[in-house]
Amino acid sequence: MRPVLRAVAPPVAALFALLLPLAGPALAGAAWAPPCAAAALLVALAVVATTGRPGLRVAGRGLREGTVTAETGVAAAVLAALGWSAAVLAVAAVSPAGPHAVPADPLAGPVLLPGVAAVLTVVAAAVQRTGRPADGDPDQVRAGLRTVADRWSALLTPPAALAAVAVTAFAAGTGTPWPVAVPAGIAVLVGACPVPLLAALPAALRAADRAGGDTVRLPSPLPGRREPVGWTGPAGGPGLVGRVDTVALAGPDVLTGTGPGTVTVHAGRGEDPALVLRLAASVAAGARPGSDLRVAERALAGAVDGPVPDVAEADEQPGLGVSGLVAELREPGPGDGGATATVVAHAVLLGGPDWLAEHGIRVPPPLSVERERAVAEGRAVLVVAWDGCARAVLALPRAPHPAARPGVAELAAAGVAPVLLTPDDDGAARALAAASGLDPADPDAVRPGLDAAARAAAVAGLRVRGRTVAVAADPATDEAALAAADLAVELLPWPAADGAGPGSADGPDDVPDARPDPVVVPAPGSERICARGGPAEVAAALLIARRARAQVRSYVRAAVVLAVAGVVLAVLGTPAVVVAAVPVLGALGLAARGPHRRS
Repeated sequence: MRPVLRAVAPPVAALFALLLPLAGPALAGAAWAPPCAAAALLVALAVVATTGRPGLRVAGRGLREGTVTAETGVAAAVLAALGWSAAVLAVAAVSPAGPHAVPADPLAGPVLLPGVAAVLTVVAAAVQRTGRPADGDPDQVRAGLRTVADRWSALLTPPAALAAVAVTAFAAGTGTPWPVAVPAGIAVLVGACPVPLLAALPAALRAADRAGGDTVRLPSPLPGRREPVGWTGPAGGPGLVGRVDTVALAGPDVLTGTGPGTVTVHAGRGEDPALVLRLAASVAAGARPGSDLRVAERALAGAVDGPVPDVAEADEQPGLGVSGLVAELREPGPGDGGATATVVAHAVLLGGPDWLAEHGIRVPPPLSVERERAVAEGRAVLVVAWDGCARAVLALPRAPHPAARPGVAELAAAGVAPVLLTPDDDGAARALAAASGLDPADPDAVRPGLDAAARAAAVAGLRVRGRTVAVAADPATDEAALAAADLAVELLPWPAADGAGPGSADGPDDVPDARPDPVVVPAPGSERICARGGPAEVAAALLIARRARAQVRSYVRAAVVLAVAGVVLAVLGTPAVVVAAVPVLGALGLAARGPHRRS
């Protein structure tokens, strides 16, 4: 309950400060007006001193550095309203004229200005909230969100201040009393108060989060880092996300998901398929984190009936294979004459035939025939050997996830060319590409047999050829490729279906994901888009990012128009309390806007 009270108290107090001066005359005549106005001033001072303290601190720091920020414009309107009201009420308290020293018309006088200041302070603080958890240092986050507002406020606030002085001087020079002339100038500062500008970027960020649902998160702007979305970029041009023309789908799981799949064992003569699976699963578990062999590890671990033995001295050669020592405790059989259990150890290798040949191991002709048949069927193939002999061929299906083909079509519809960068052999890669809607005969669309380093080099090569490349990949396997991209999309696996592994193509499609949402706000300092799923979510991320940049630009244009309209109304003599409705309602209107959630 306390957080709710802390959130509700400032707007309630601001509304109280705005309406309290009107309650005095309504309750018991003009005699109550000065006390009610003084109480409203005290409430407004409390609101500004608490809710507005961070903004005042930023404005003061900017003035010391000789810069004008959005908080400078807010502080100018708020402090001018509070300062003038305090001065007038203090003079009224000691003046022989008593209550008559306060102008009778509240809209033209200072009695409602404290409430206006409190409302502006609360709105300025509220519209900067993004609804996201803390993303690094709060001051840095606020500074990033104010970037666009600061840029425009530096252009709008100084002329507004000069206009306020000119309006006050003109009014006083034409015989208008000071208690009326000064609020007329303050009205100009209130009309130019940049709270709609402060609302523009947070509103677009919230709208992007709503559009992304549970599958896409765009990075928030932070000072001093690259901006892939272009939140704060120049007004002209499409920005980076608009220039992307190629999406590199990198890694072993980007089209298949992380389901274990089914392993087919082609064992040599006299070999036990269960032993083959057990030893292969054991040595595959010794692959490094993020290795391309993790696909085989998941499939083998799911195929073994029982526990997988531990592996010792595991050594992976990236892109080639993995080796290790596997020891098992073998129980004596019925015909062993009461012998005790023995430990049997094997030096196991798992990889391609060329890599086994480097270790002096030749694949026998029957297994070679099975391997060629599996390759022709578009399967990923590994050879298992131990104790110096090739024992079996393992065939892993490389079927695309059910959502992969529609996702590839969505990428093409988004105006980008998908490119598959995969560690699969040529046959398996082209079969997977064809099943996913890519052209397997296009050498630019399918790049097979690439380890993690080669995939990063392929991304760099695409950029050298003049393409603007977005890389969609799991950072656990393709951090180098993501780092080499113009735009990085960290791609988490498809959600798990009930009764199947994560991203399994065998699970039911109509079962909703019951796990917590793994797509969180990008890590502090991140310059990357985060997505959960496959190509369709990558296409959605690009479209949402493009729309978000366009929304920021349209919101900023609307905020500038509101600021100009507020100043014009104030110059024409509209009271400050009425002029204040322009920036306040404009900021709240921008904050409430947003697209429909992506289905």
